[in-house]
Amino acid sequence: MREVVARIAELGSGIKTRAFQITPGTEWLMRRAMGNPNLRTQLFRFVDALPAMEDDEDLHRHVEEYFGGEVVPRLFSGALAQSGRVPGGRKLVAAIARREVARMATQFIVATDASSTALQLGALWRRGSAATVDLLGEHTHSHAEADRYAARLADVVTALIGASRAWPPNDLLERDDLGALARVAVAIKPTALAPDYAPLTADAGISSAARRLTPILEGAAADGAQVWFDLERYEVKHLTHRLARELLSRPELAGLQAGIVVQAYLKDSYEDLASLCQWAAQREVPLAIRLVKGAYWDTETVVAEAASWPVPVYERKAETDANFERCVRLLHSYHGKVRAAFGSHNLRSLAYAIAAARAAGIADDGYEIQLLWGMAEPVHEAFRRLGFRLRVYAPMGELVPGMAYLVRRLLENTSNESFVRLRFAEHKDLESLVVPPAADLVAIPADVLAPAVAVRPVTEALEPRAYDPEPLVRWFAPEAPRLMGAALEVVRAGLGSEIHGLIGSSEVRTNRTIVSVDPAEPATIVAVAACCGPSEGDRAVEVATSAFEKWNRASAAERAGVLFRAADWLRRSRLEVAALEVFEAGKCWDEADADVAEAIDFLEYYGRQGLRLARGGEVQSPPGEDNRLTYRGRGVAVVIAPWNFPLAIPTGMVSAALVAGNTVVLKPAEQTPAIAWMLVRALREGGIPDGVLSFLPGLGEEVGAHLVIHPGVSLIAFTGSKQVGLAIVESAAHTSEGQREVRRVIAEMGGKNAIVIDSDADLDEAVPAAVRSVFGFAGQKCSAASRIVTVGAVHDLFVERFVESARALSIGPPAEMGTQLGPVIDDDSVKRIRGWQDRAAQFGNVVLQREDLPRTGYFVGPTIVDDAVAGSPLVTEEIFGPVAAVLRARDFDHALELANQTDFALTAGIISRSPSRIGRAARELRGGNIYVNRAITGAVVGRQPFGGHGMSGIGSKAGGPDYLFQFVQPRVVTENTLRQGFAPAAGQAEGGRRAGRPPHRGGRSSKAGRTRRGRRPKP
Repeated sequence: MREVVARIAELGSGIKTRAFQITPGTEWLMRRAMGNPNLRTQLFRFVDALPAMEDDEDLHRHVEEYFGGEVVPRLFSGALAQSGRVPGGRKLVAAIARREVARMATQFIVATDASSTALQLGALWRRGSAATVDLLGEHTHSHAEADRYAARLADVVTALIGASRAWPPNDLLERDDLGALARVAVAIKPTALAPDYAPLTADAGISSAARRLTPILEGAAADGAQVWFDLERYEVKHLTHRLARELLSRPELAGLQAGIVVQAYLKDSYEDLASLCQWAAQREVPLAIRLVKGAYWDTETVVAEAASWPVPVYERKAETDANFERCVRLLHSYHGKVRAAFGSHNLRSLAYAIAAARAAGIADDGYEIQLLWGMAEPVHEAFRRLGFRLRVYAPMGELVPGMAYLVRRLLENTSNESFVRLRFAEHKDLESLVVPPAADLVAIPADVLAPAVAVRPVTEALEPRAYDPEPLVRWFAPEAPRLMGAALEVVRAGLGSEIHGLIGSSEVRTNRTIVSVDPAEPATIVAVAACCGPSEGDRAVEVATSAFEKWNRASAAERAGVLFRAADWLRRSRLEVAALEVFEAGKCWDEADADVAEAIDFLEYYGRQGLRLARGGEVQSPPGEDNRLTYRGRGVAVVIAPWNFPLAIPTGMVSAALVAGNTVVLKPAEQTPAIAWMLVRALREGGIPDGVLSFLPGLGEEVGAHLVIHPGVSLIAFTGSKQVGLAIVESAAHTSEGQREVRRVIAEMGGKNAIVIDSDADLDEAVPAAVRSVFGFAGQKCSAASRIVTVGAVHDLFVERFVESARALSIGPPAEMGTQLGPVIDDDSVKRIRGWQDRAAQFGNVVLQREDLPRTGYFVGPTIVDDAVAGSPLVTEEIFGPVAAVLRARDFDHALELANQTDFALTAGIISRSPSRIGRAARELRGGNIYVNRAITGAVVGRQPFGGHGMSGIGSKAGGPDYLFQFVQPRVVTENTLRQGFAPAAGQAEGGRRAGRPPHRGGRSSKAGRTRRGRRPKP
C-alpha cells in the first residue's frame, strides 16, 4: 500500500484543480448541476434534445421549459427574462444555448470528421500521447444504417493510417516489452454493425457484424492498425465476446493487433477476464485488454430492477473499485500473453495498477494508461510528465450522434462518487480519496449466474409476499436458448393431442371437433379439441350454479391459494407452455414467454387483490350503529377468450372471477384450445374444486352465443373484436324467463392506436418504439400502433428510418430463435389483411410492402403507407395486422387532432423531449393507456392497468386495483347496537366484528357522534 500511496502523491503533485476546459459560464453551470440534482437532470436532458430542435423559436421554448425555474448563469438568465420583450431576444437565447452546448461537445468530442480528427491526433501525438478513436453513432436500426457506419469506420481507419505516416517517431508510444505497437487505434461498437445484434437474433447479428467488419480488420492487419472491441450493454456482452473470438481466430487475422474491453463494474467481469486471458494466451499476437470501470451503471441498474432480474453491476462504488484492483492483479499475472491497459480517472485505481505491475516485476512500459479526451486534462499532463505511455480515448462524430455519448460522460463525471467531481469540483483532499476500497468480494455469489428462468417459491395465501411481476426470461443468459430449444422439442413431440371439454369432474368428448394448426406450417396439427354446443353449455351452467354457493362461502385465503398454486405450476411449466404458444399461436420466443409471465402475474396479483377485497370496504359507523360493507361473487361467470394472448387474457378474466367468488365457464378461442387447456390444468393442479370451473371449447357463434343469453349467467367477461363485443353487450341486455340477475358485461375490444412523433423526438428511441408497437406479433394486438403521426420536419427522416428498420425484420417460423415477425393466426386473417394491402395505395403512398415471405404458412409482410389520408378507412378502421399509416401533422395541435380522430380509445403514445407537450399529450390523447417515450404495447400487471373506453371497452382496468369490483356484488349490513341505553364496543356488534376494523376501547365508538336527542354522550 505504501507504494500505491507514494505513486498517488507523485501523480497528484502539481495537478491543477479544474475539471473542465470550457467557458466560465458553462463551467459554473456544470458545478451548479453537480450540487443540484434537478438542475443536473434538466441540463443533461436539454443537451440531449438540442440537436433535434428545428428553429430558434423551438429552441427557446425548450429553454424555458427546462430552465425557467432553475438558477442559471447571469448572462443566460438575463437573456431568458428579456427574450420575450426585446427584439431578437429569443434568437439571442437560442444562440447562447447552442454555443455553450457546442463548447461542451468540443470538450468531449475530438472532431466531426476524419481529416480534422487526424489533425487533432497528430498534435496529441506530438505532445506525447497516443489515441484510440471512437466513431460515434452507435444506434443502428437498419442494414442501411449499419452499412453507413461500417463505411465511415473504414474511411476513418484509412485517413488515420495515411496521416500517421507523417507523425514523428516516439519509442514510448510505438513499442513495449513485447514488440511493436500500432500508431493508429480505433474502437468499434458491434451494435452499430448490425440492426439484429441482440440476444434472440444473435446468429444473424454476429454474422452481419462480422461481414461488415472483416474487410476493415483485414485492412488494419495489413497496415498495422489496432482495433478495439468495445463493451456496451450487458445484454450483448456475450455476443461481443463471441464475435471477437470468432473473428480473431481466423488465420488471416492472426497478426492483427486487437483489443477488447472488460467492465469492472460487472459482477462477472473477473470470470470473463480470466477466460479471455486463457484464450488470448493461444494467439500469435498478444491480445490487448482494457480494464475500465464501466459507463452504463444507471441504465444497467434501472433495467434490471424494473425487470426483477439480478442487477449485473456492483451496487456500491467501493465494490467496483475493489474488483478493478482484483482484475488488475489478474491482468498483470498474464503479462507476456496479453497487453494490459487501464482506463480510469480515479488516481487510486491507476496508481494501484502501477504499483501492482512493479511488484510483479513488470516495467513501466509493459502496459498503458488510458484516459478520456477532455476529462481532467491535468491528469493527462501528470502521466506524460512521469513518463508513462498514455492513450487517449477520443470520440469523433457529428453533434446528433454524439449527444448520447456526451450526456453519458456528463452523467458519469458529475455523479456523487465520481473522482473527477470530488477532486476537481469539490476540492476534496487527495488523501481522503485514495483510501483502499472497503469491500469484501469473496462472499459475492454468482448473482449474475442466476438461472435464465426465474425460480420463486409458492406464495403463501395467509402471508403473501409483496407482489412483484414475474421476470421475463433473460434471453442473454447463455443457457436460455438451449432451454427453450429443448422445450420446443418436447412440445413438438406431443403435437396432435386431444383436448376434451370439462364439466364438473367429467371429461366432455363430442362428435364434432375443432382442429388447431401451426400458423407457420398449417399442415401440422397442434391439437384436436372437442366442439361443445348449447347442450354442453346448459350442463356447464347448471353445474356451475350448483357449485357457486359453496365456492362463494369459501374463505378468501382458500380461493387465493388456488391461484397462487396455479401460478406455481405455470412457473414450473413455463418454457413448455411458451413453446406450445409458439406452435399454436405463432408467437415468437419473447412474445410467448411474455404471455406466460403475464398469466402468472394475473394469478399472483388477483390472488392478493382477492385477500384485500375480503377485508371489506371503508364505511362510517356512528355510535349505536355498526355498518359492514362486504363483497360477494355475482354468480356464474362466462369467460370468452381471444387467441392473440391465448393464456394471459383468459387467465386474467378467469382468475379475477374465481377469486371474487364466482364460478366460471370458460369458452376458449377456436384457434388456441390447447393453450387455454394449460390454464385449466394449472388451476386443477392448484386445487380448484370440481364444478367451479368448466371448459367448453367450441364455436363462438354456437356455444358462446348461447351462454351469453343463458338465464343462469350473471356475468360475461369478453375480450375480442368490436363487432363481437357490441353484439354481446346487446344480447346480454335482453332478459329472459328465469333470469334473476341483470347481466354484467366486461368487454375489452379493439383499438386504432396512434403514436405522435414530436418534432424534437429522439429518433433512436422513436424508430424502435414504433417498430415494436406496430409489428410486434405481426400487429395482432389490440394495443398495437397502426397510426403514426409526425410533427413538422421530423417526418421525412423518421419515415426513412422506420421503413428501413421494418425492412430489416426477420420474417419466418417462430420456432426459429432469430425470427422477429411470425405468421398471422389463420387464413381468414391473411385474406382480410391482404385486402387492406391491395387497397392501400388508394389511401396514401405505399413506401413498404414486403413480399419476401416463407412459402408456406399464414404470412403477410409489413406494410407502411406514408402521407395517409386522414379520415380514410385505412386510418379509421381496425386492421389487426402489420399495417401502419403515417400521417403528417402541421404542428402539435394538428397532431393531437389527428391522433384523436377515432372512435376507439385504447392506447396512444408520444415520443417527445418537450415537457409541456408531454403534459398536453398525457391530458388530451384519447386512450385508456397513454405511453410516453416508449412502445405502446406491453402493459405489466400491477404497473399499467390496461383497458380503454370509447369503442375499445367499458373502461375497466385489467391488472389494476379496482378490476375485481367488476366481478362482485357489494353488500351492506347495518345493525342497531343500542339496547336499553347500552352499546357494545365498536366492532363487537352481534353480527360480528366489521371486516377490517379493530375494536375501539371503551363502550362507545371512538368517532364523535350524537344521540338521537342531539346531545353528546357523557364520558
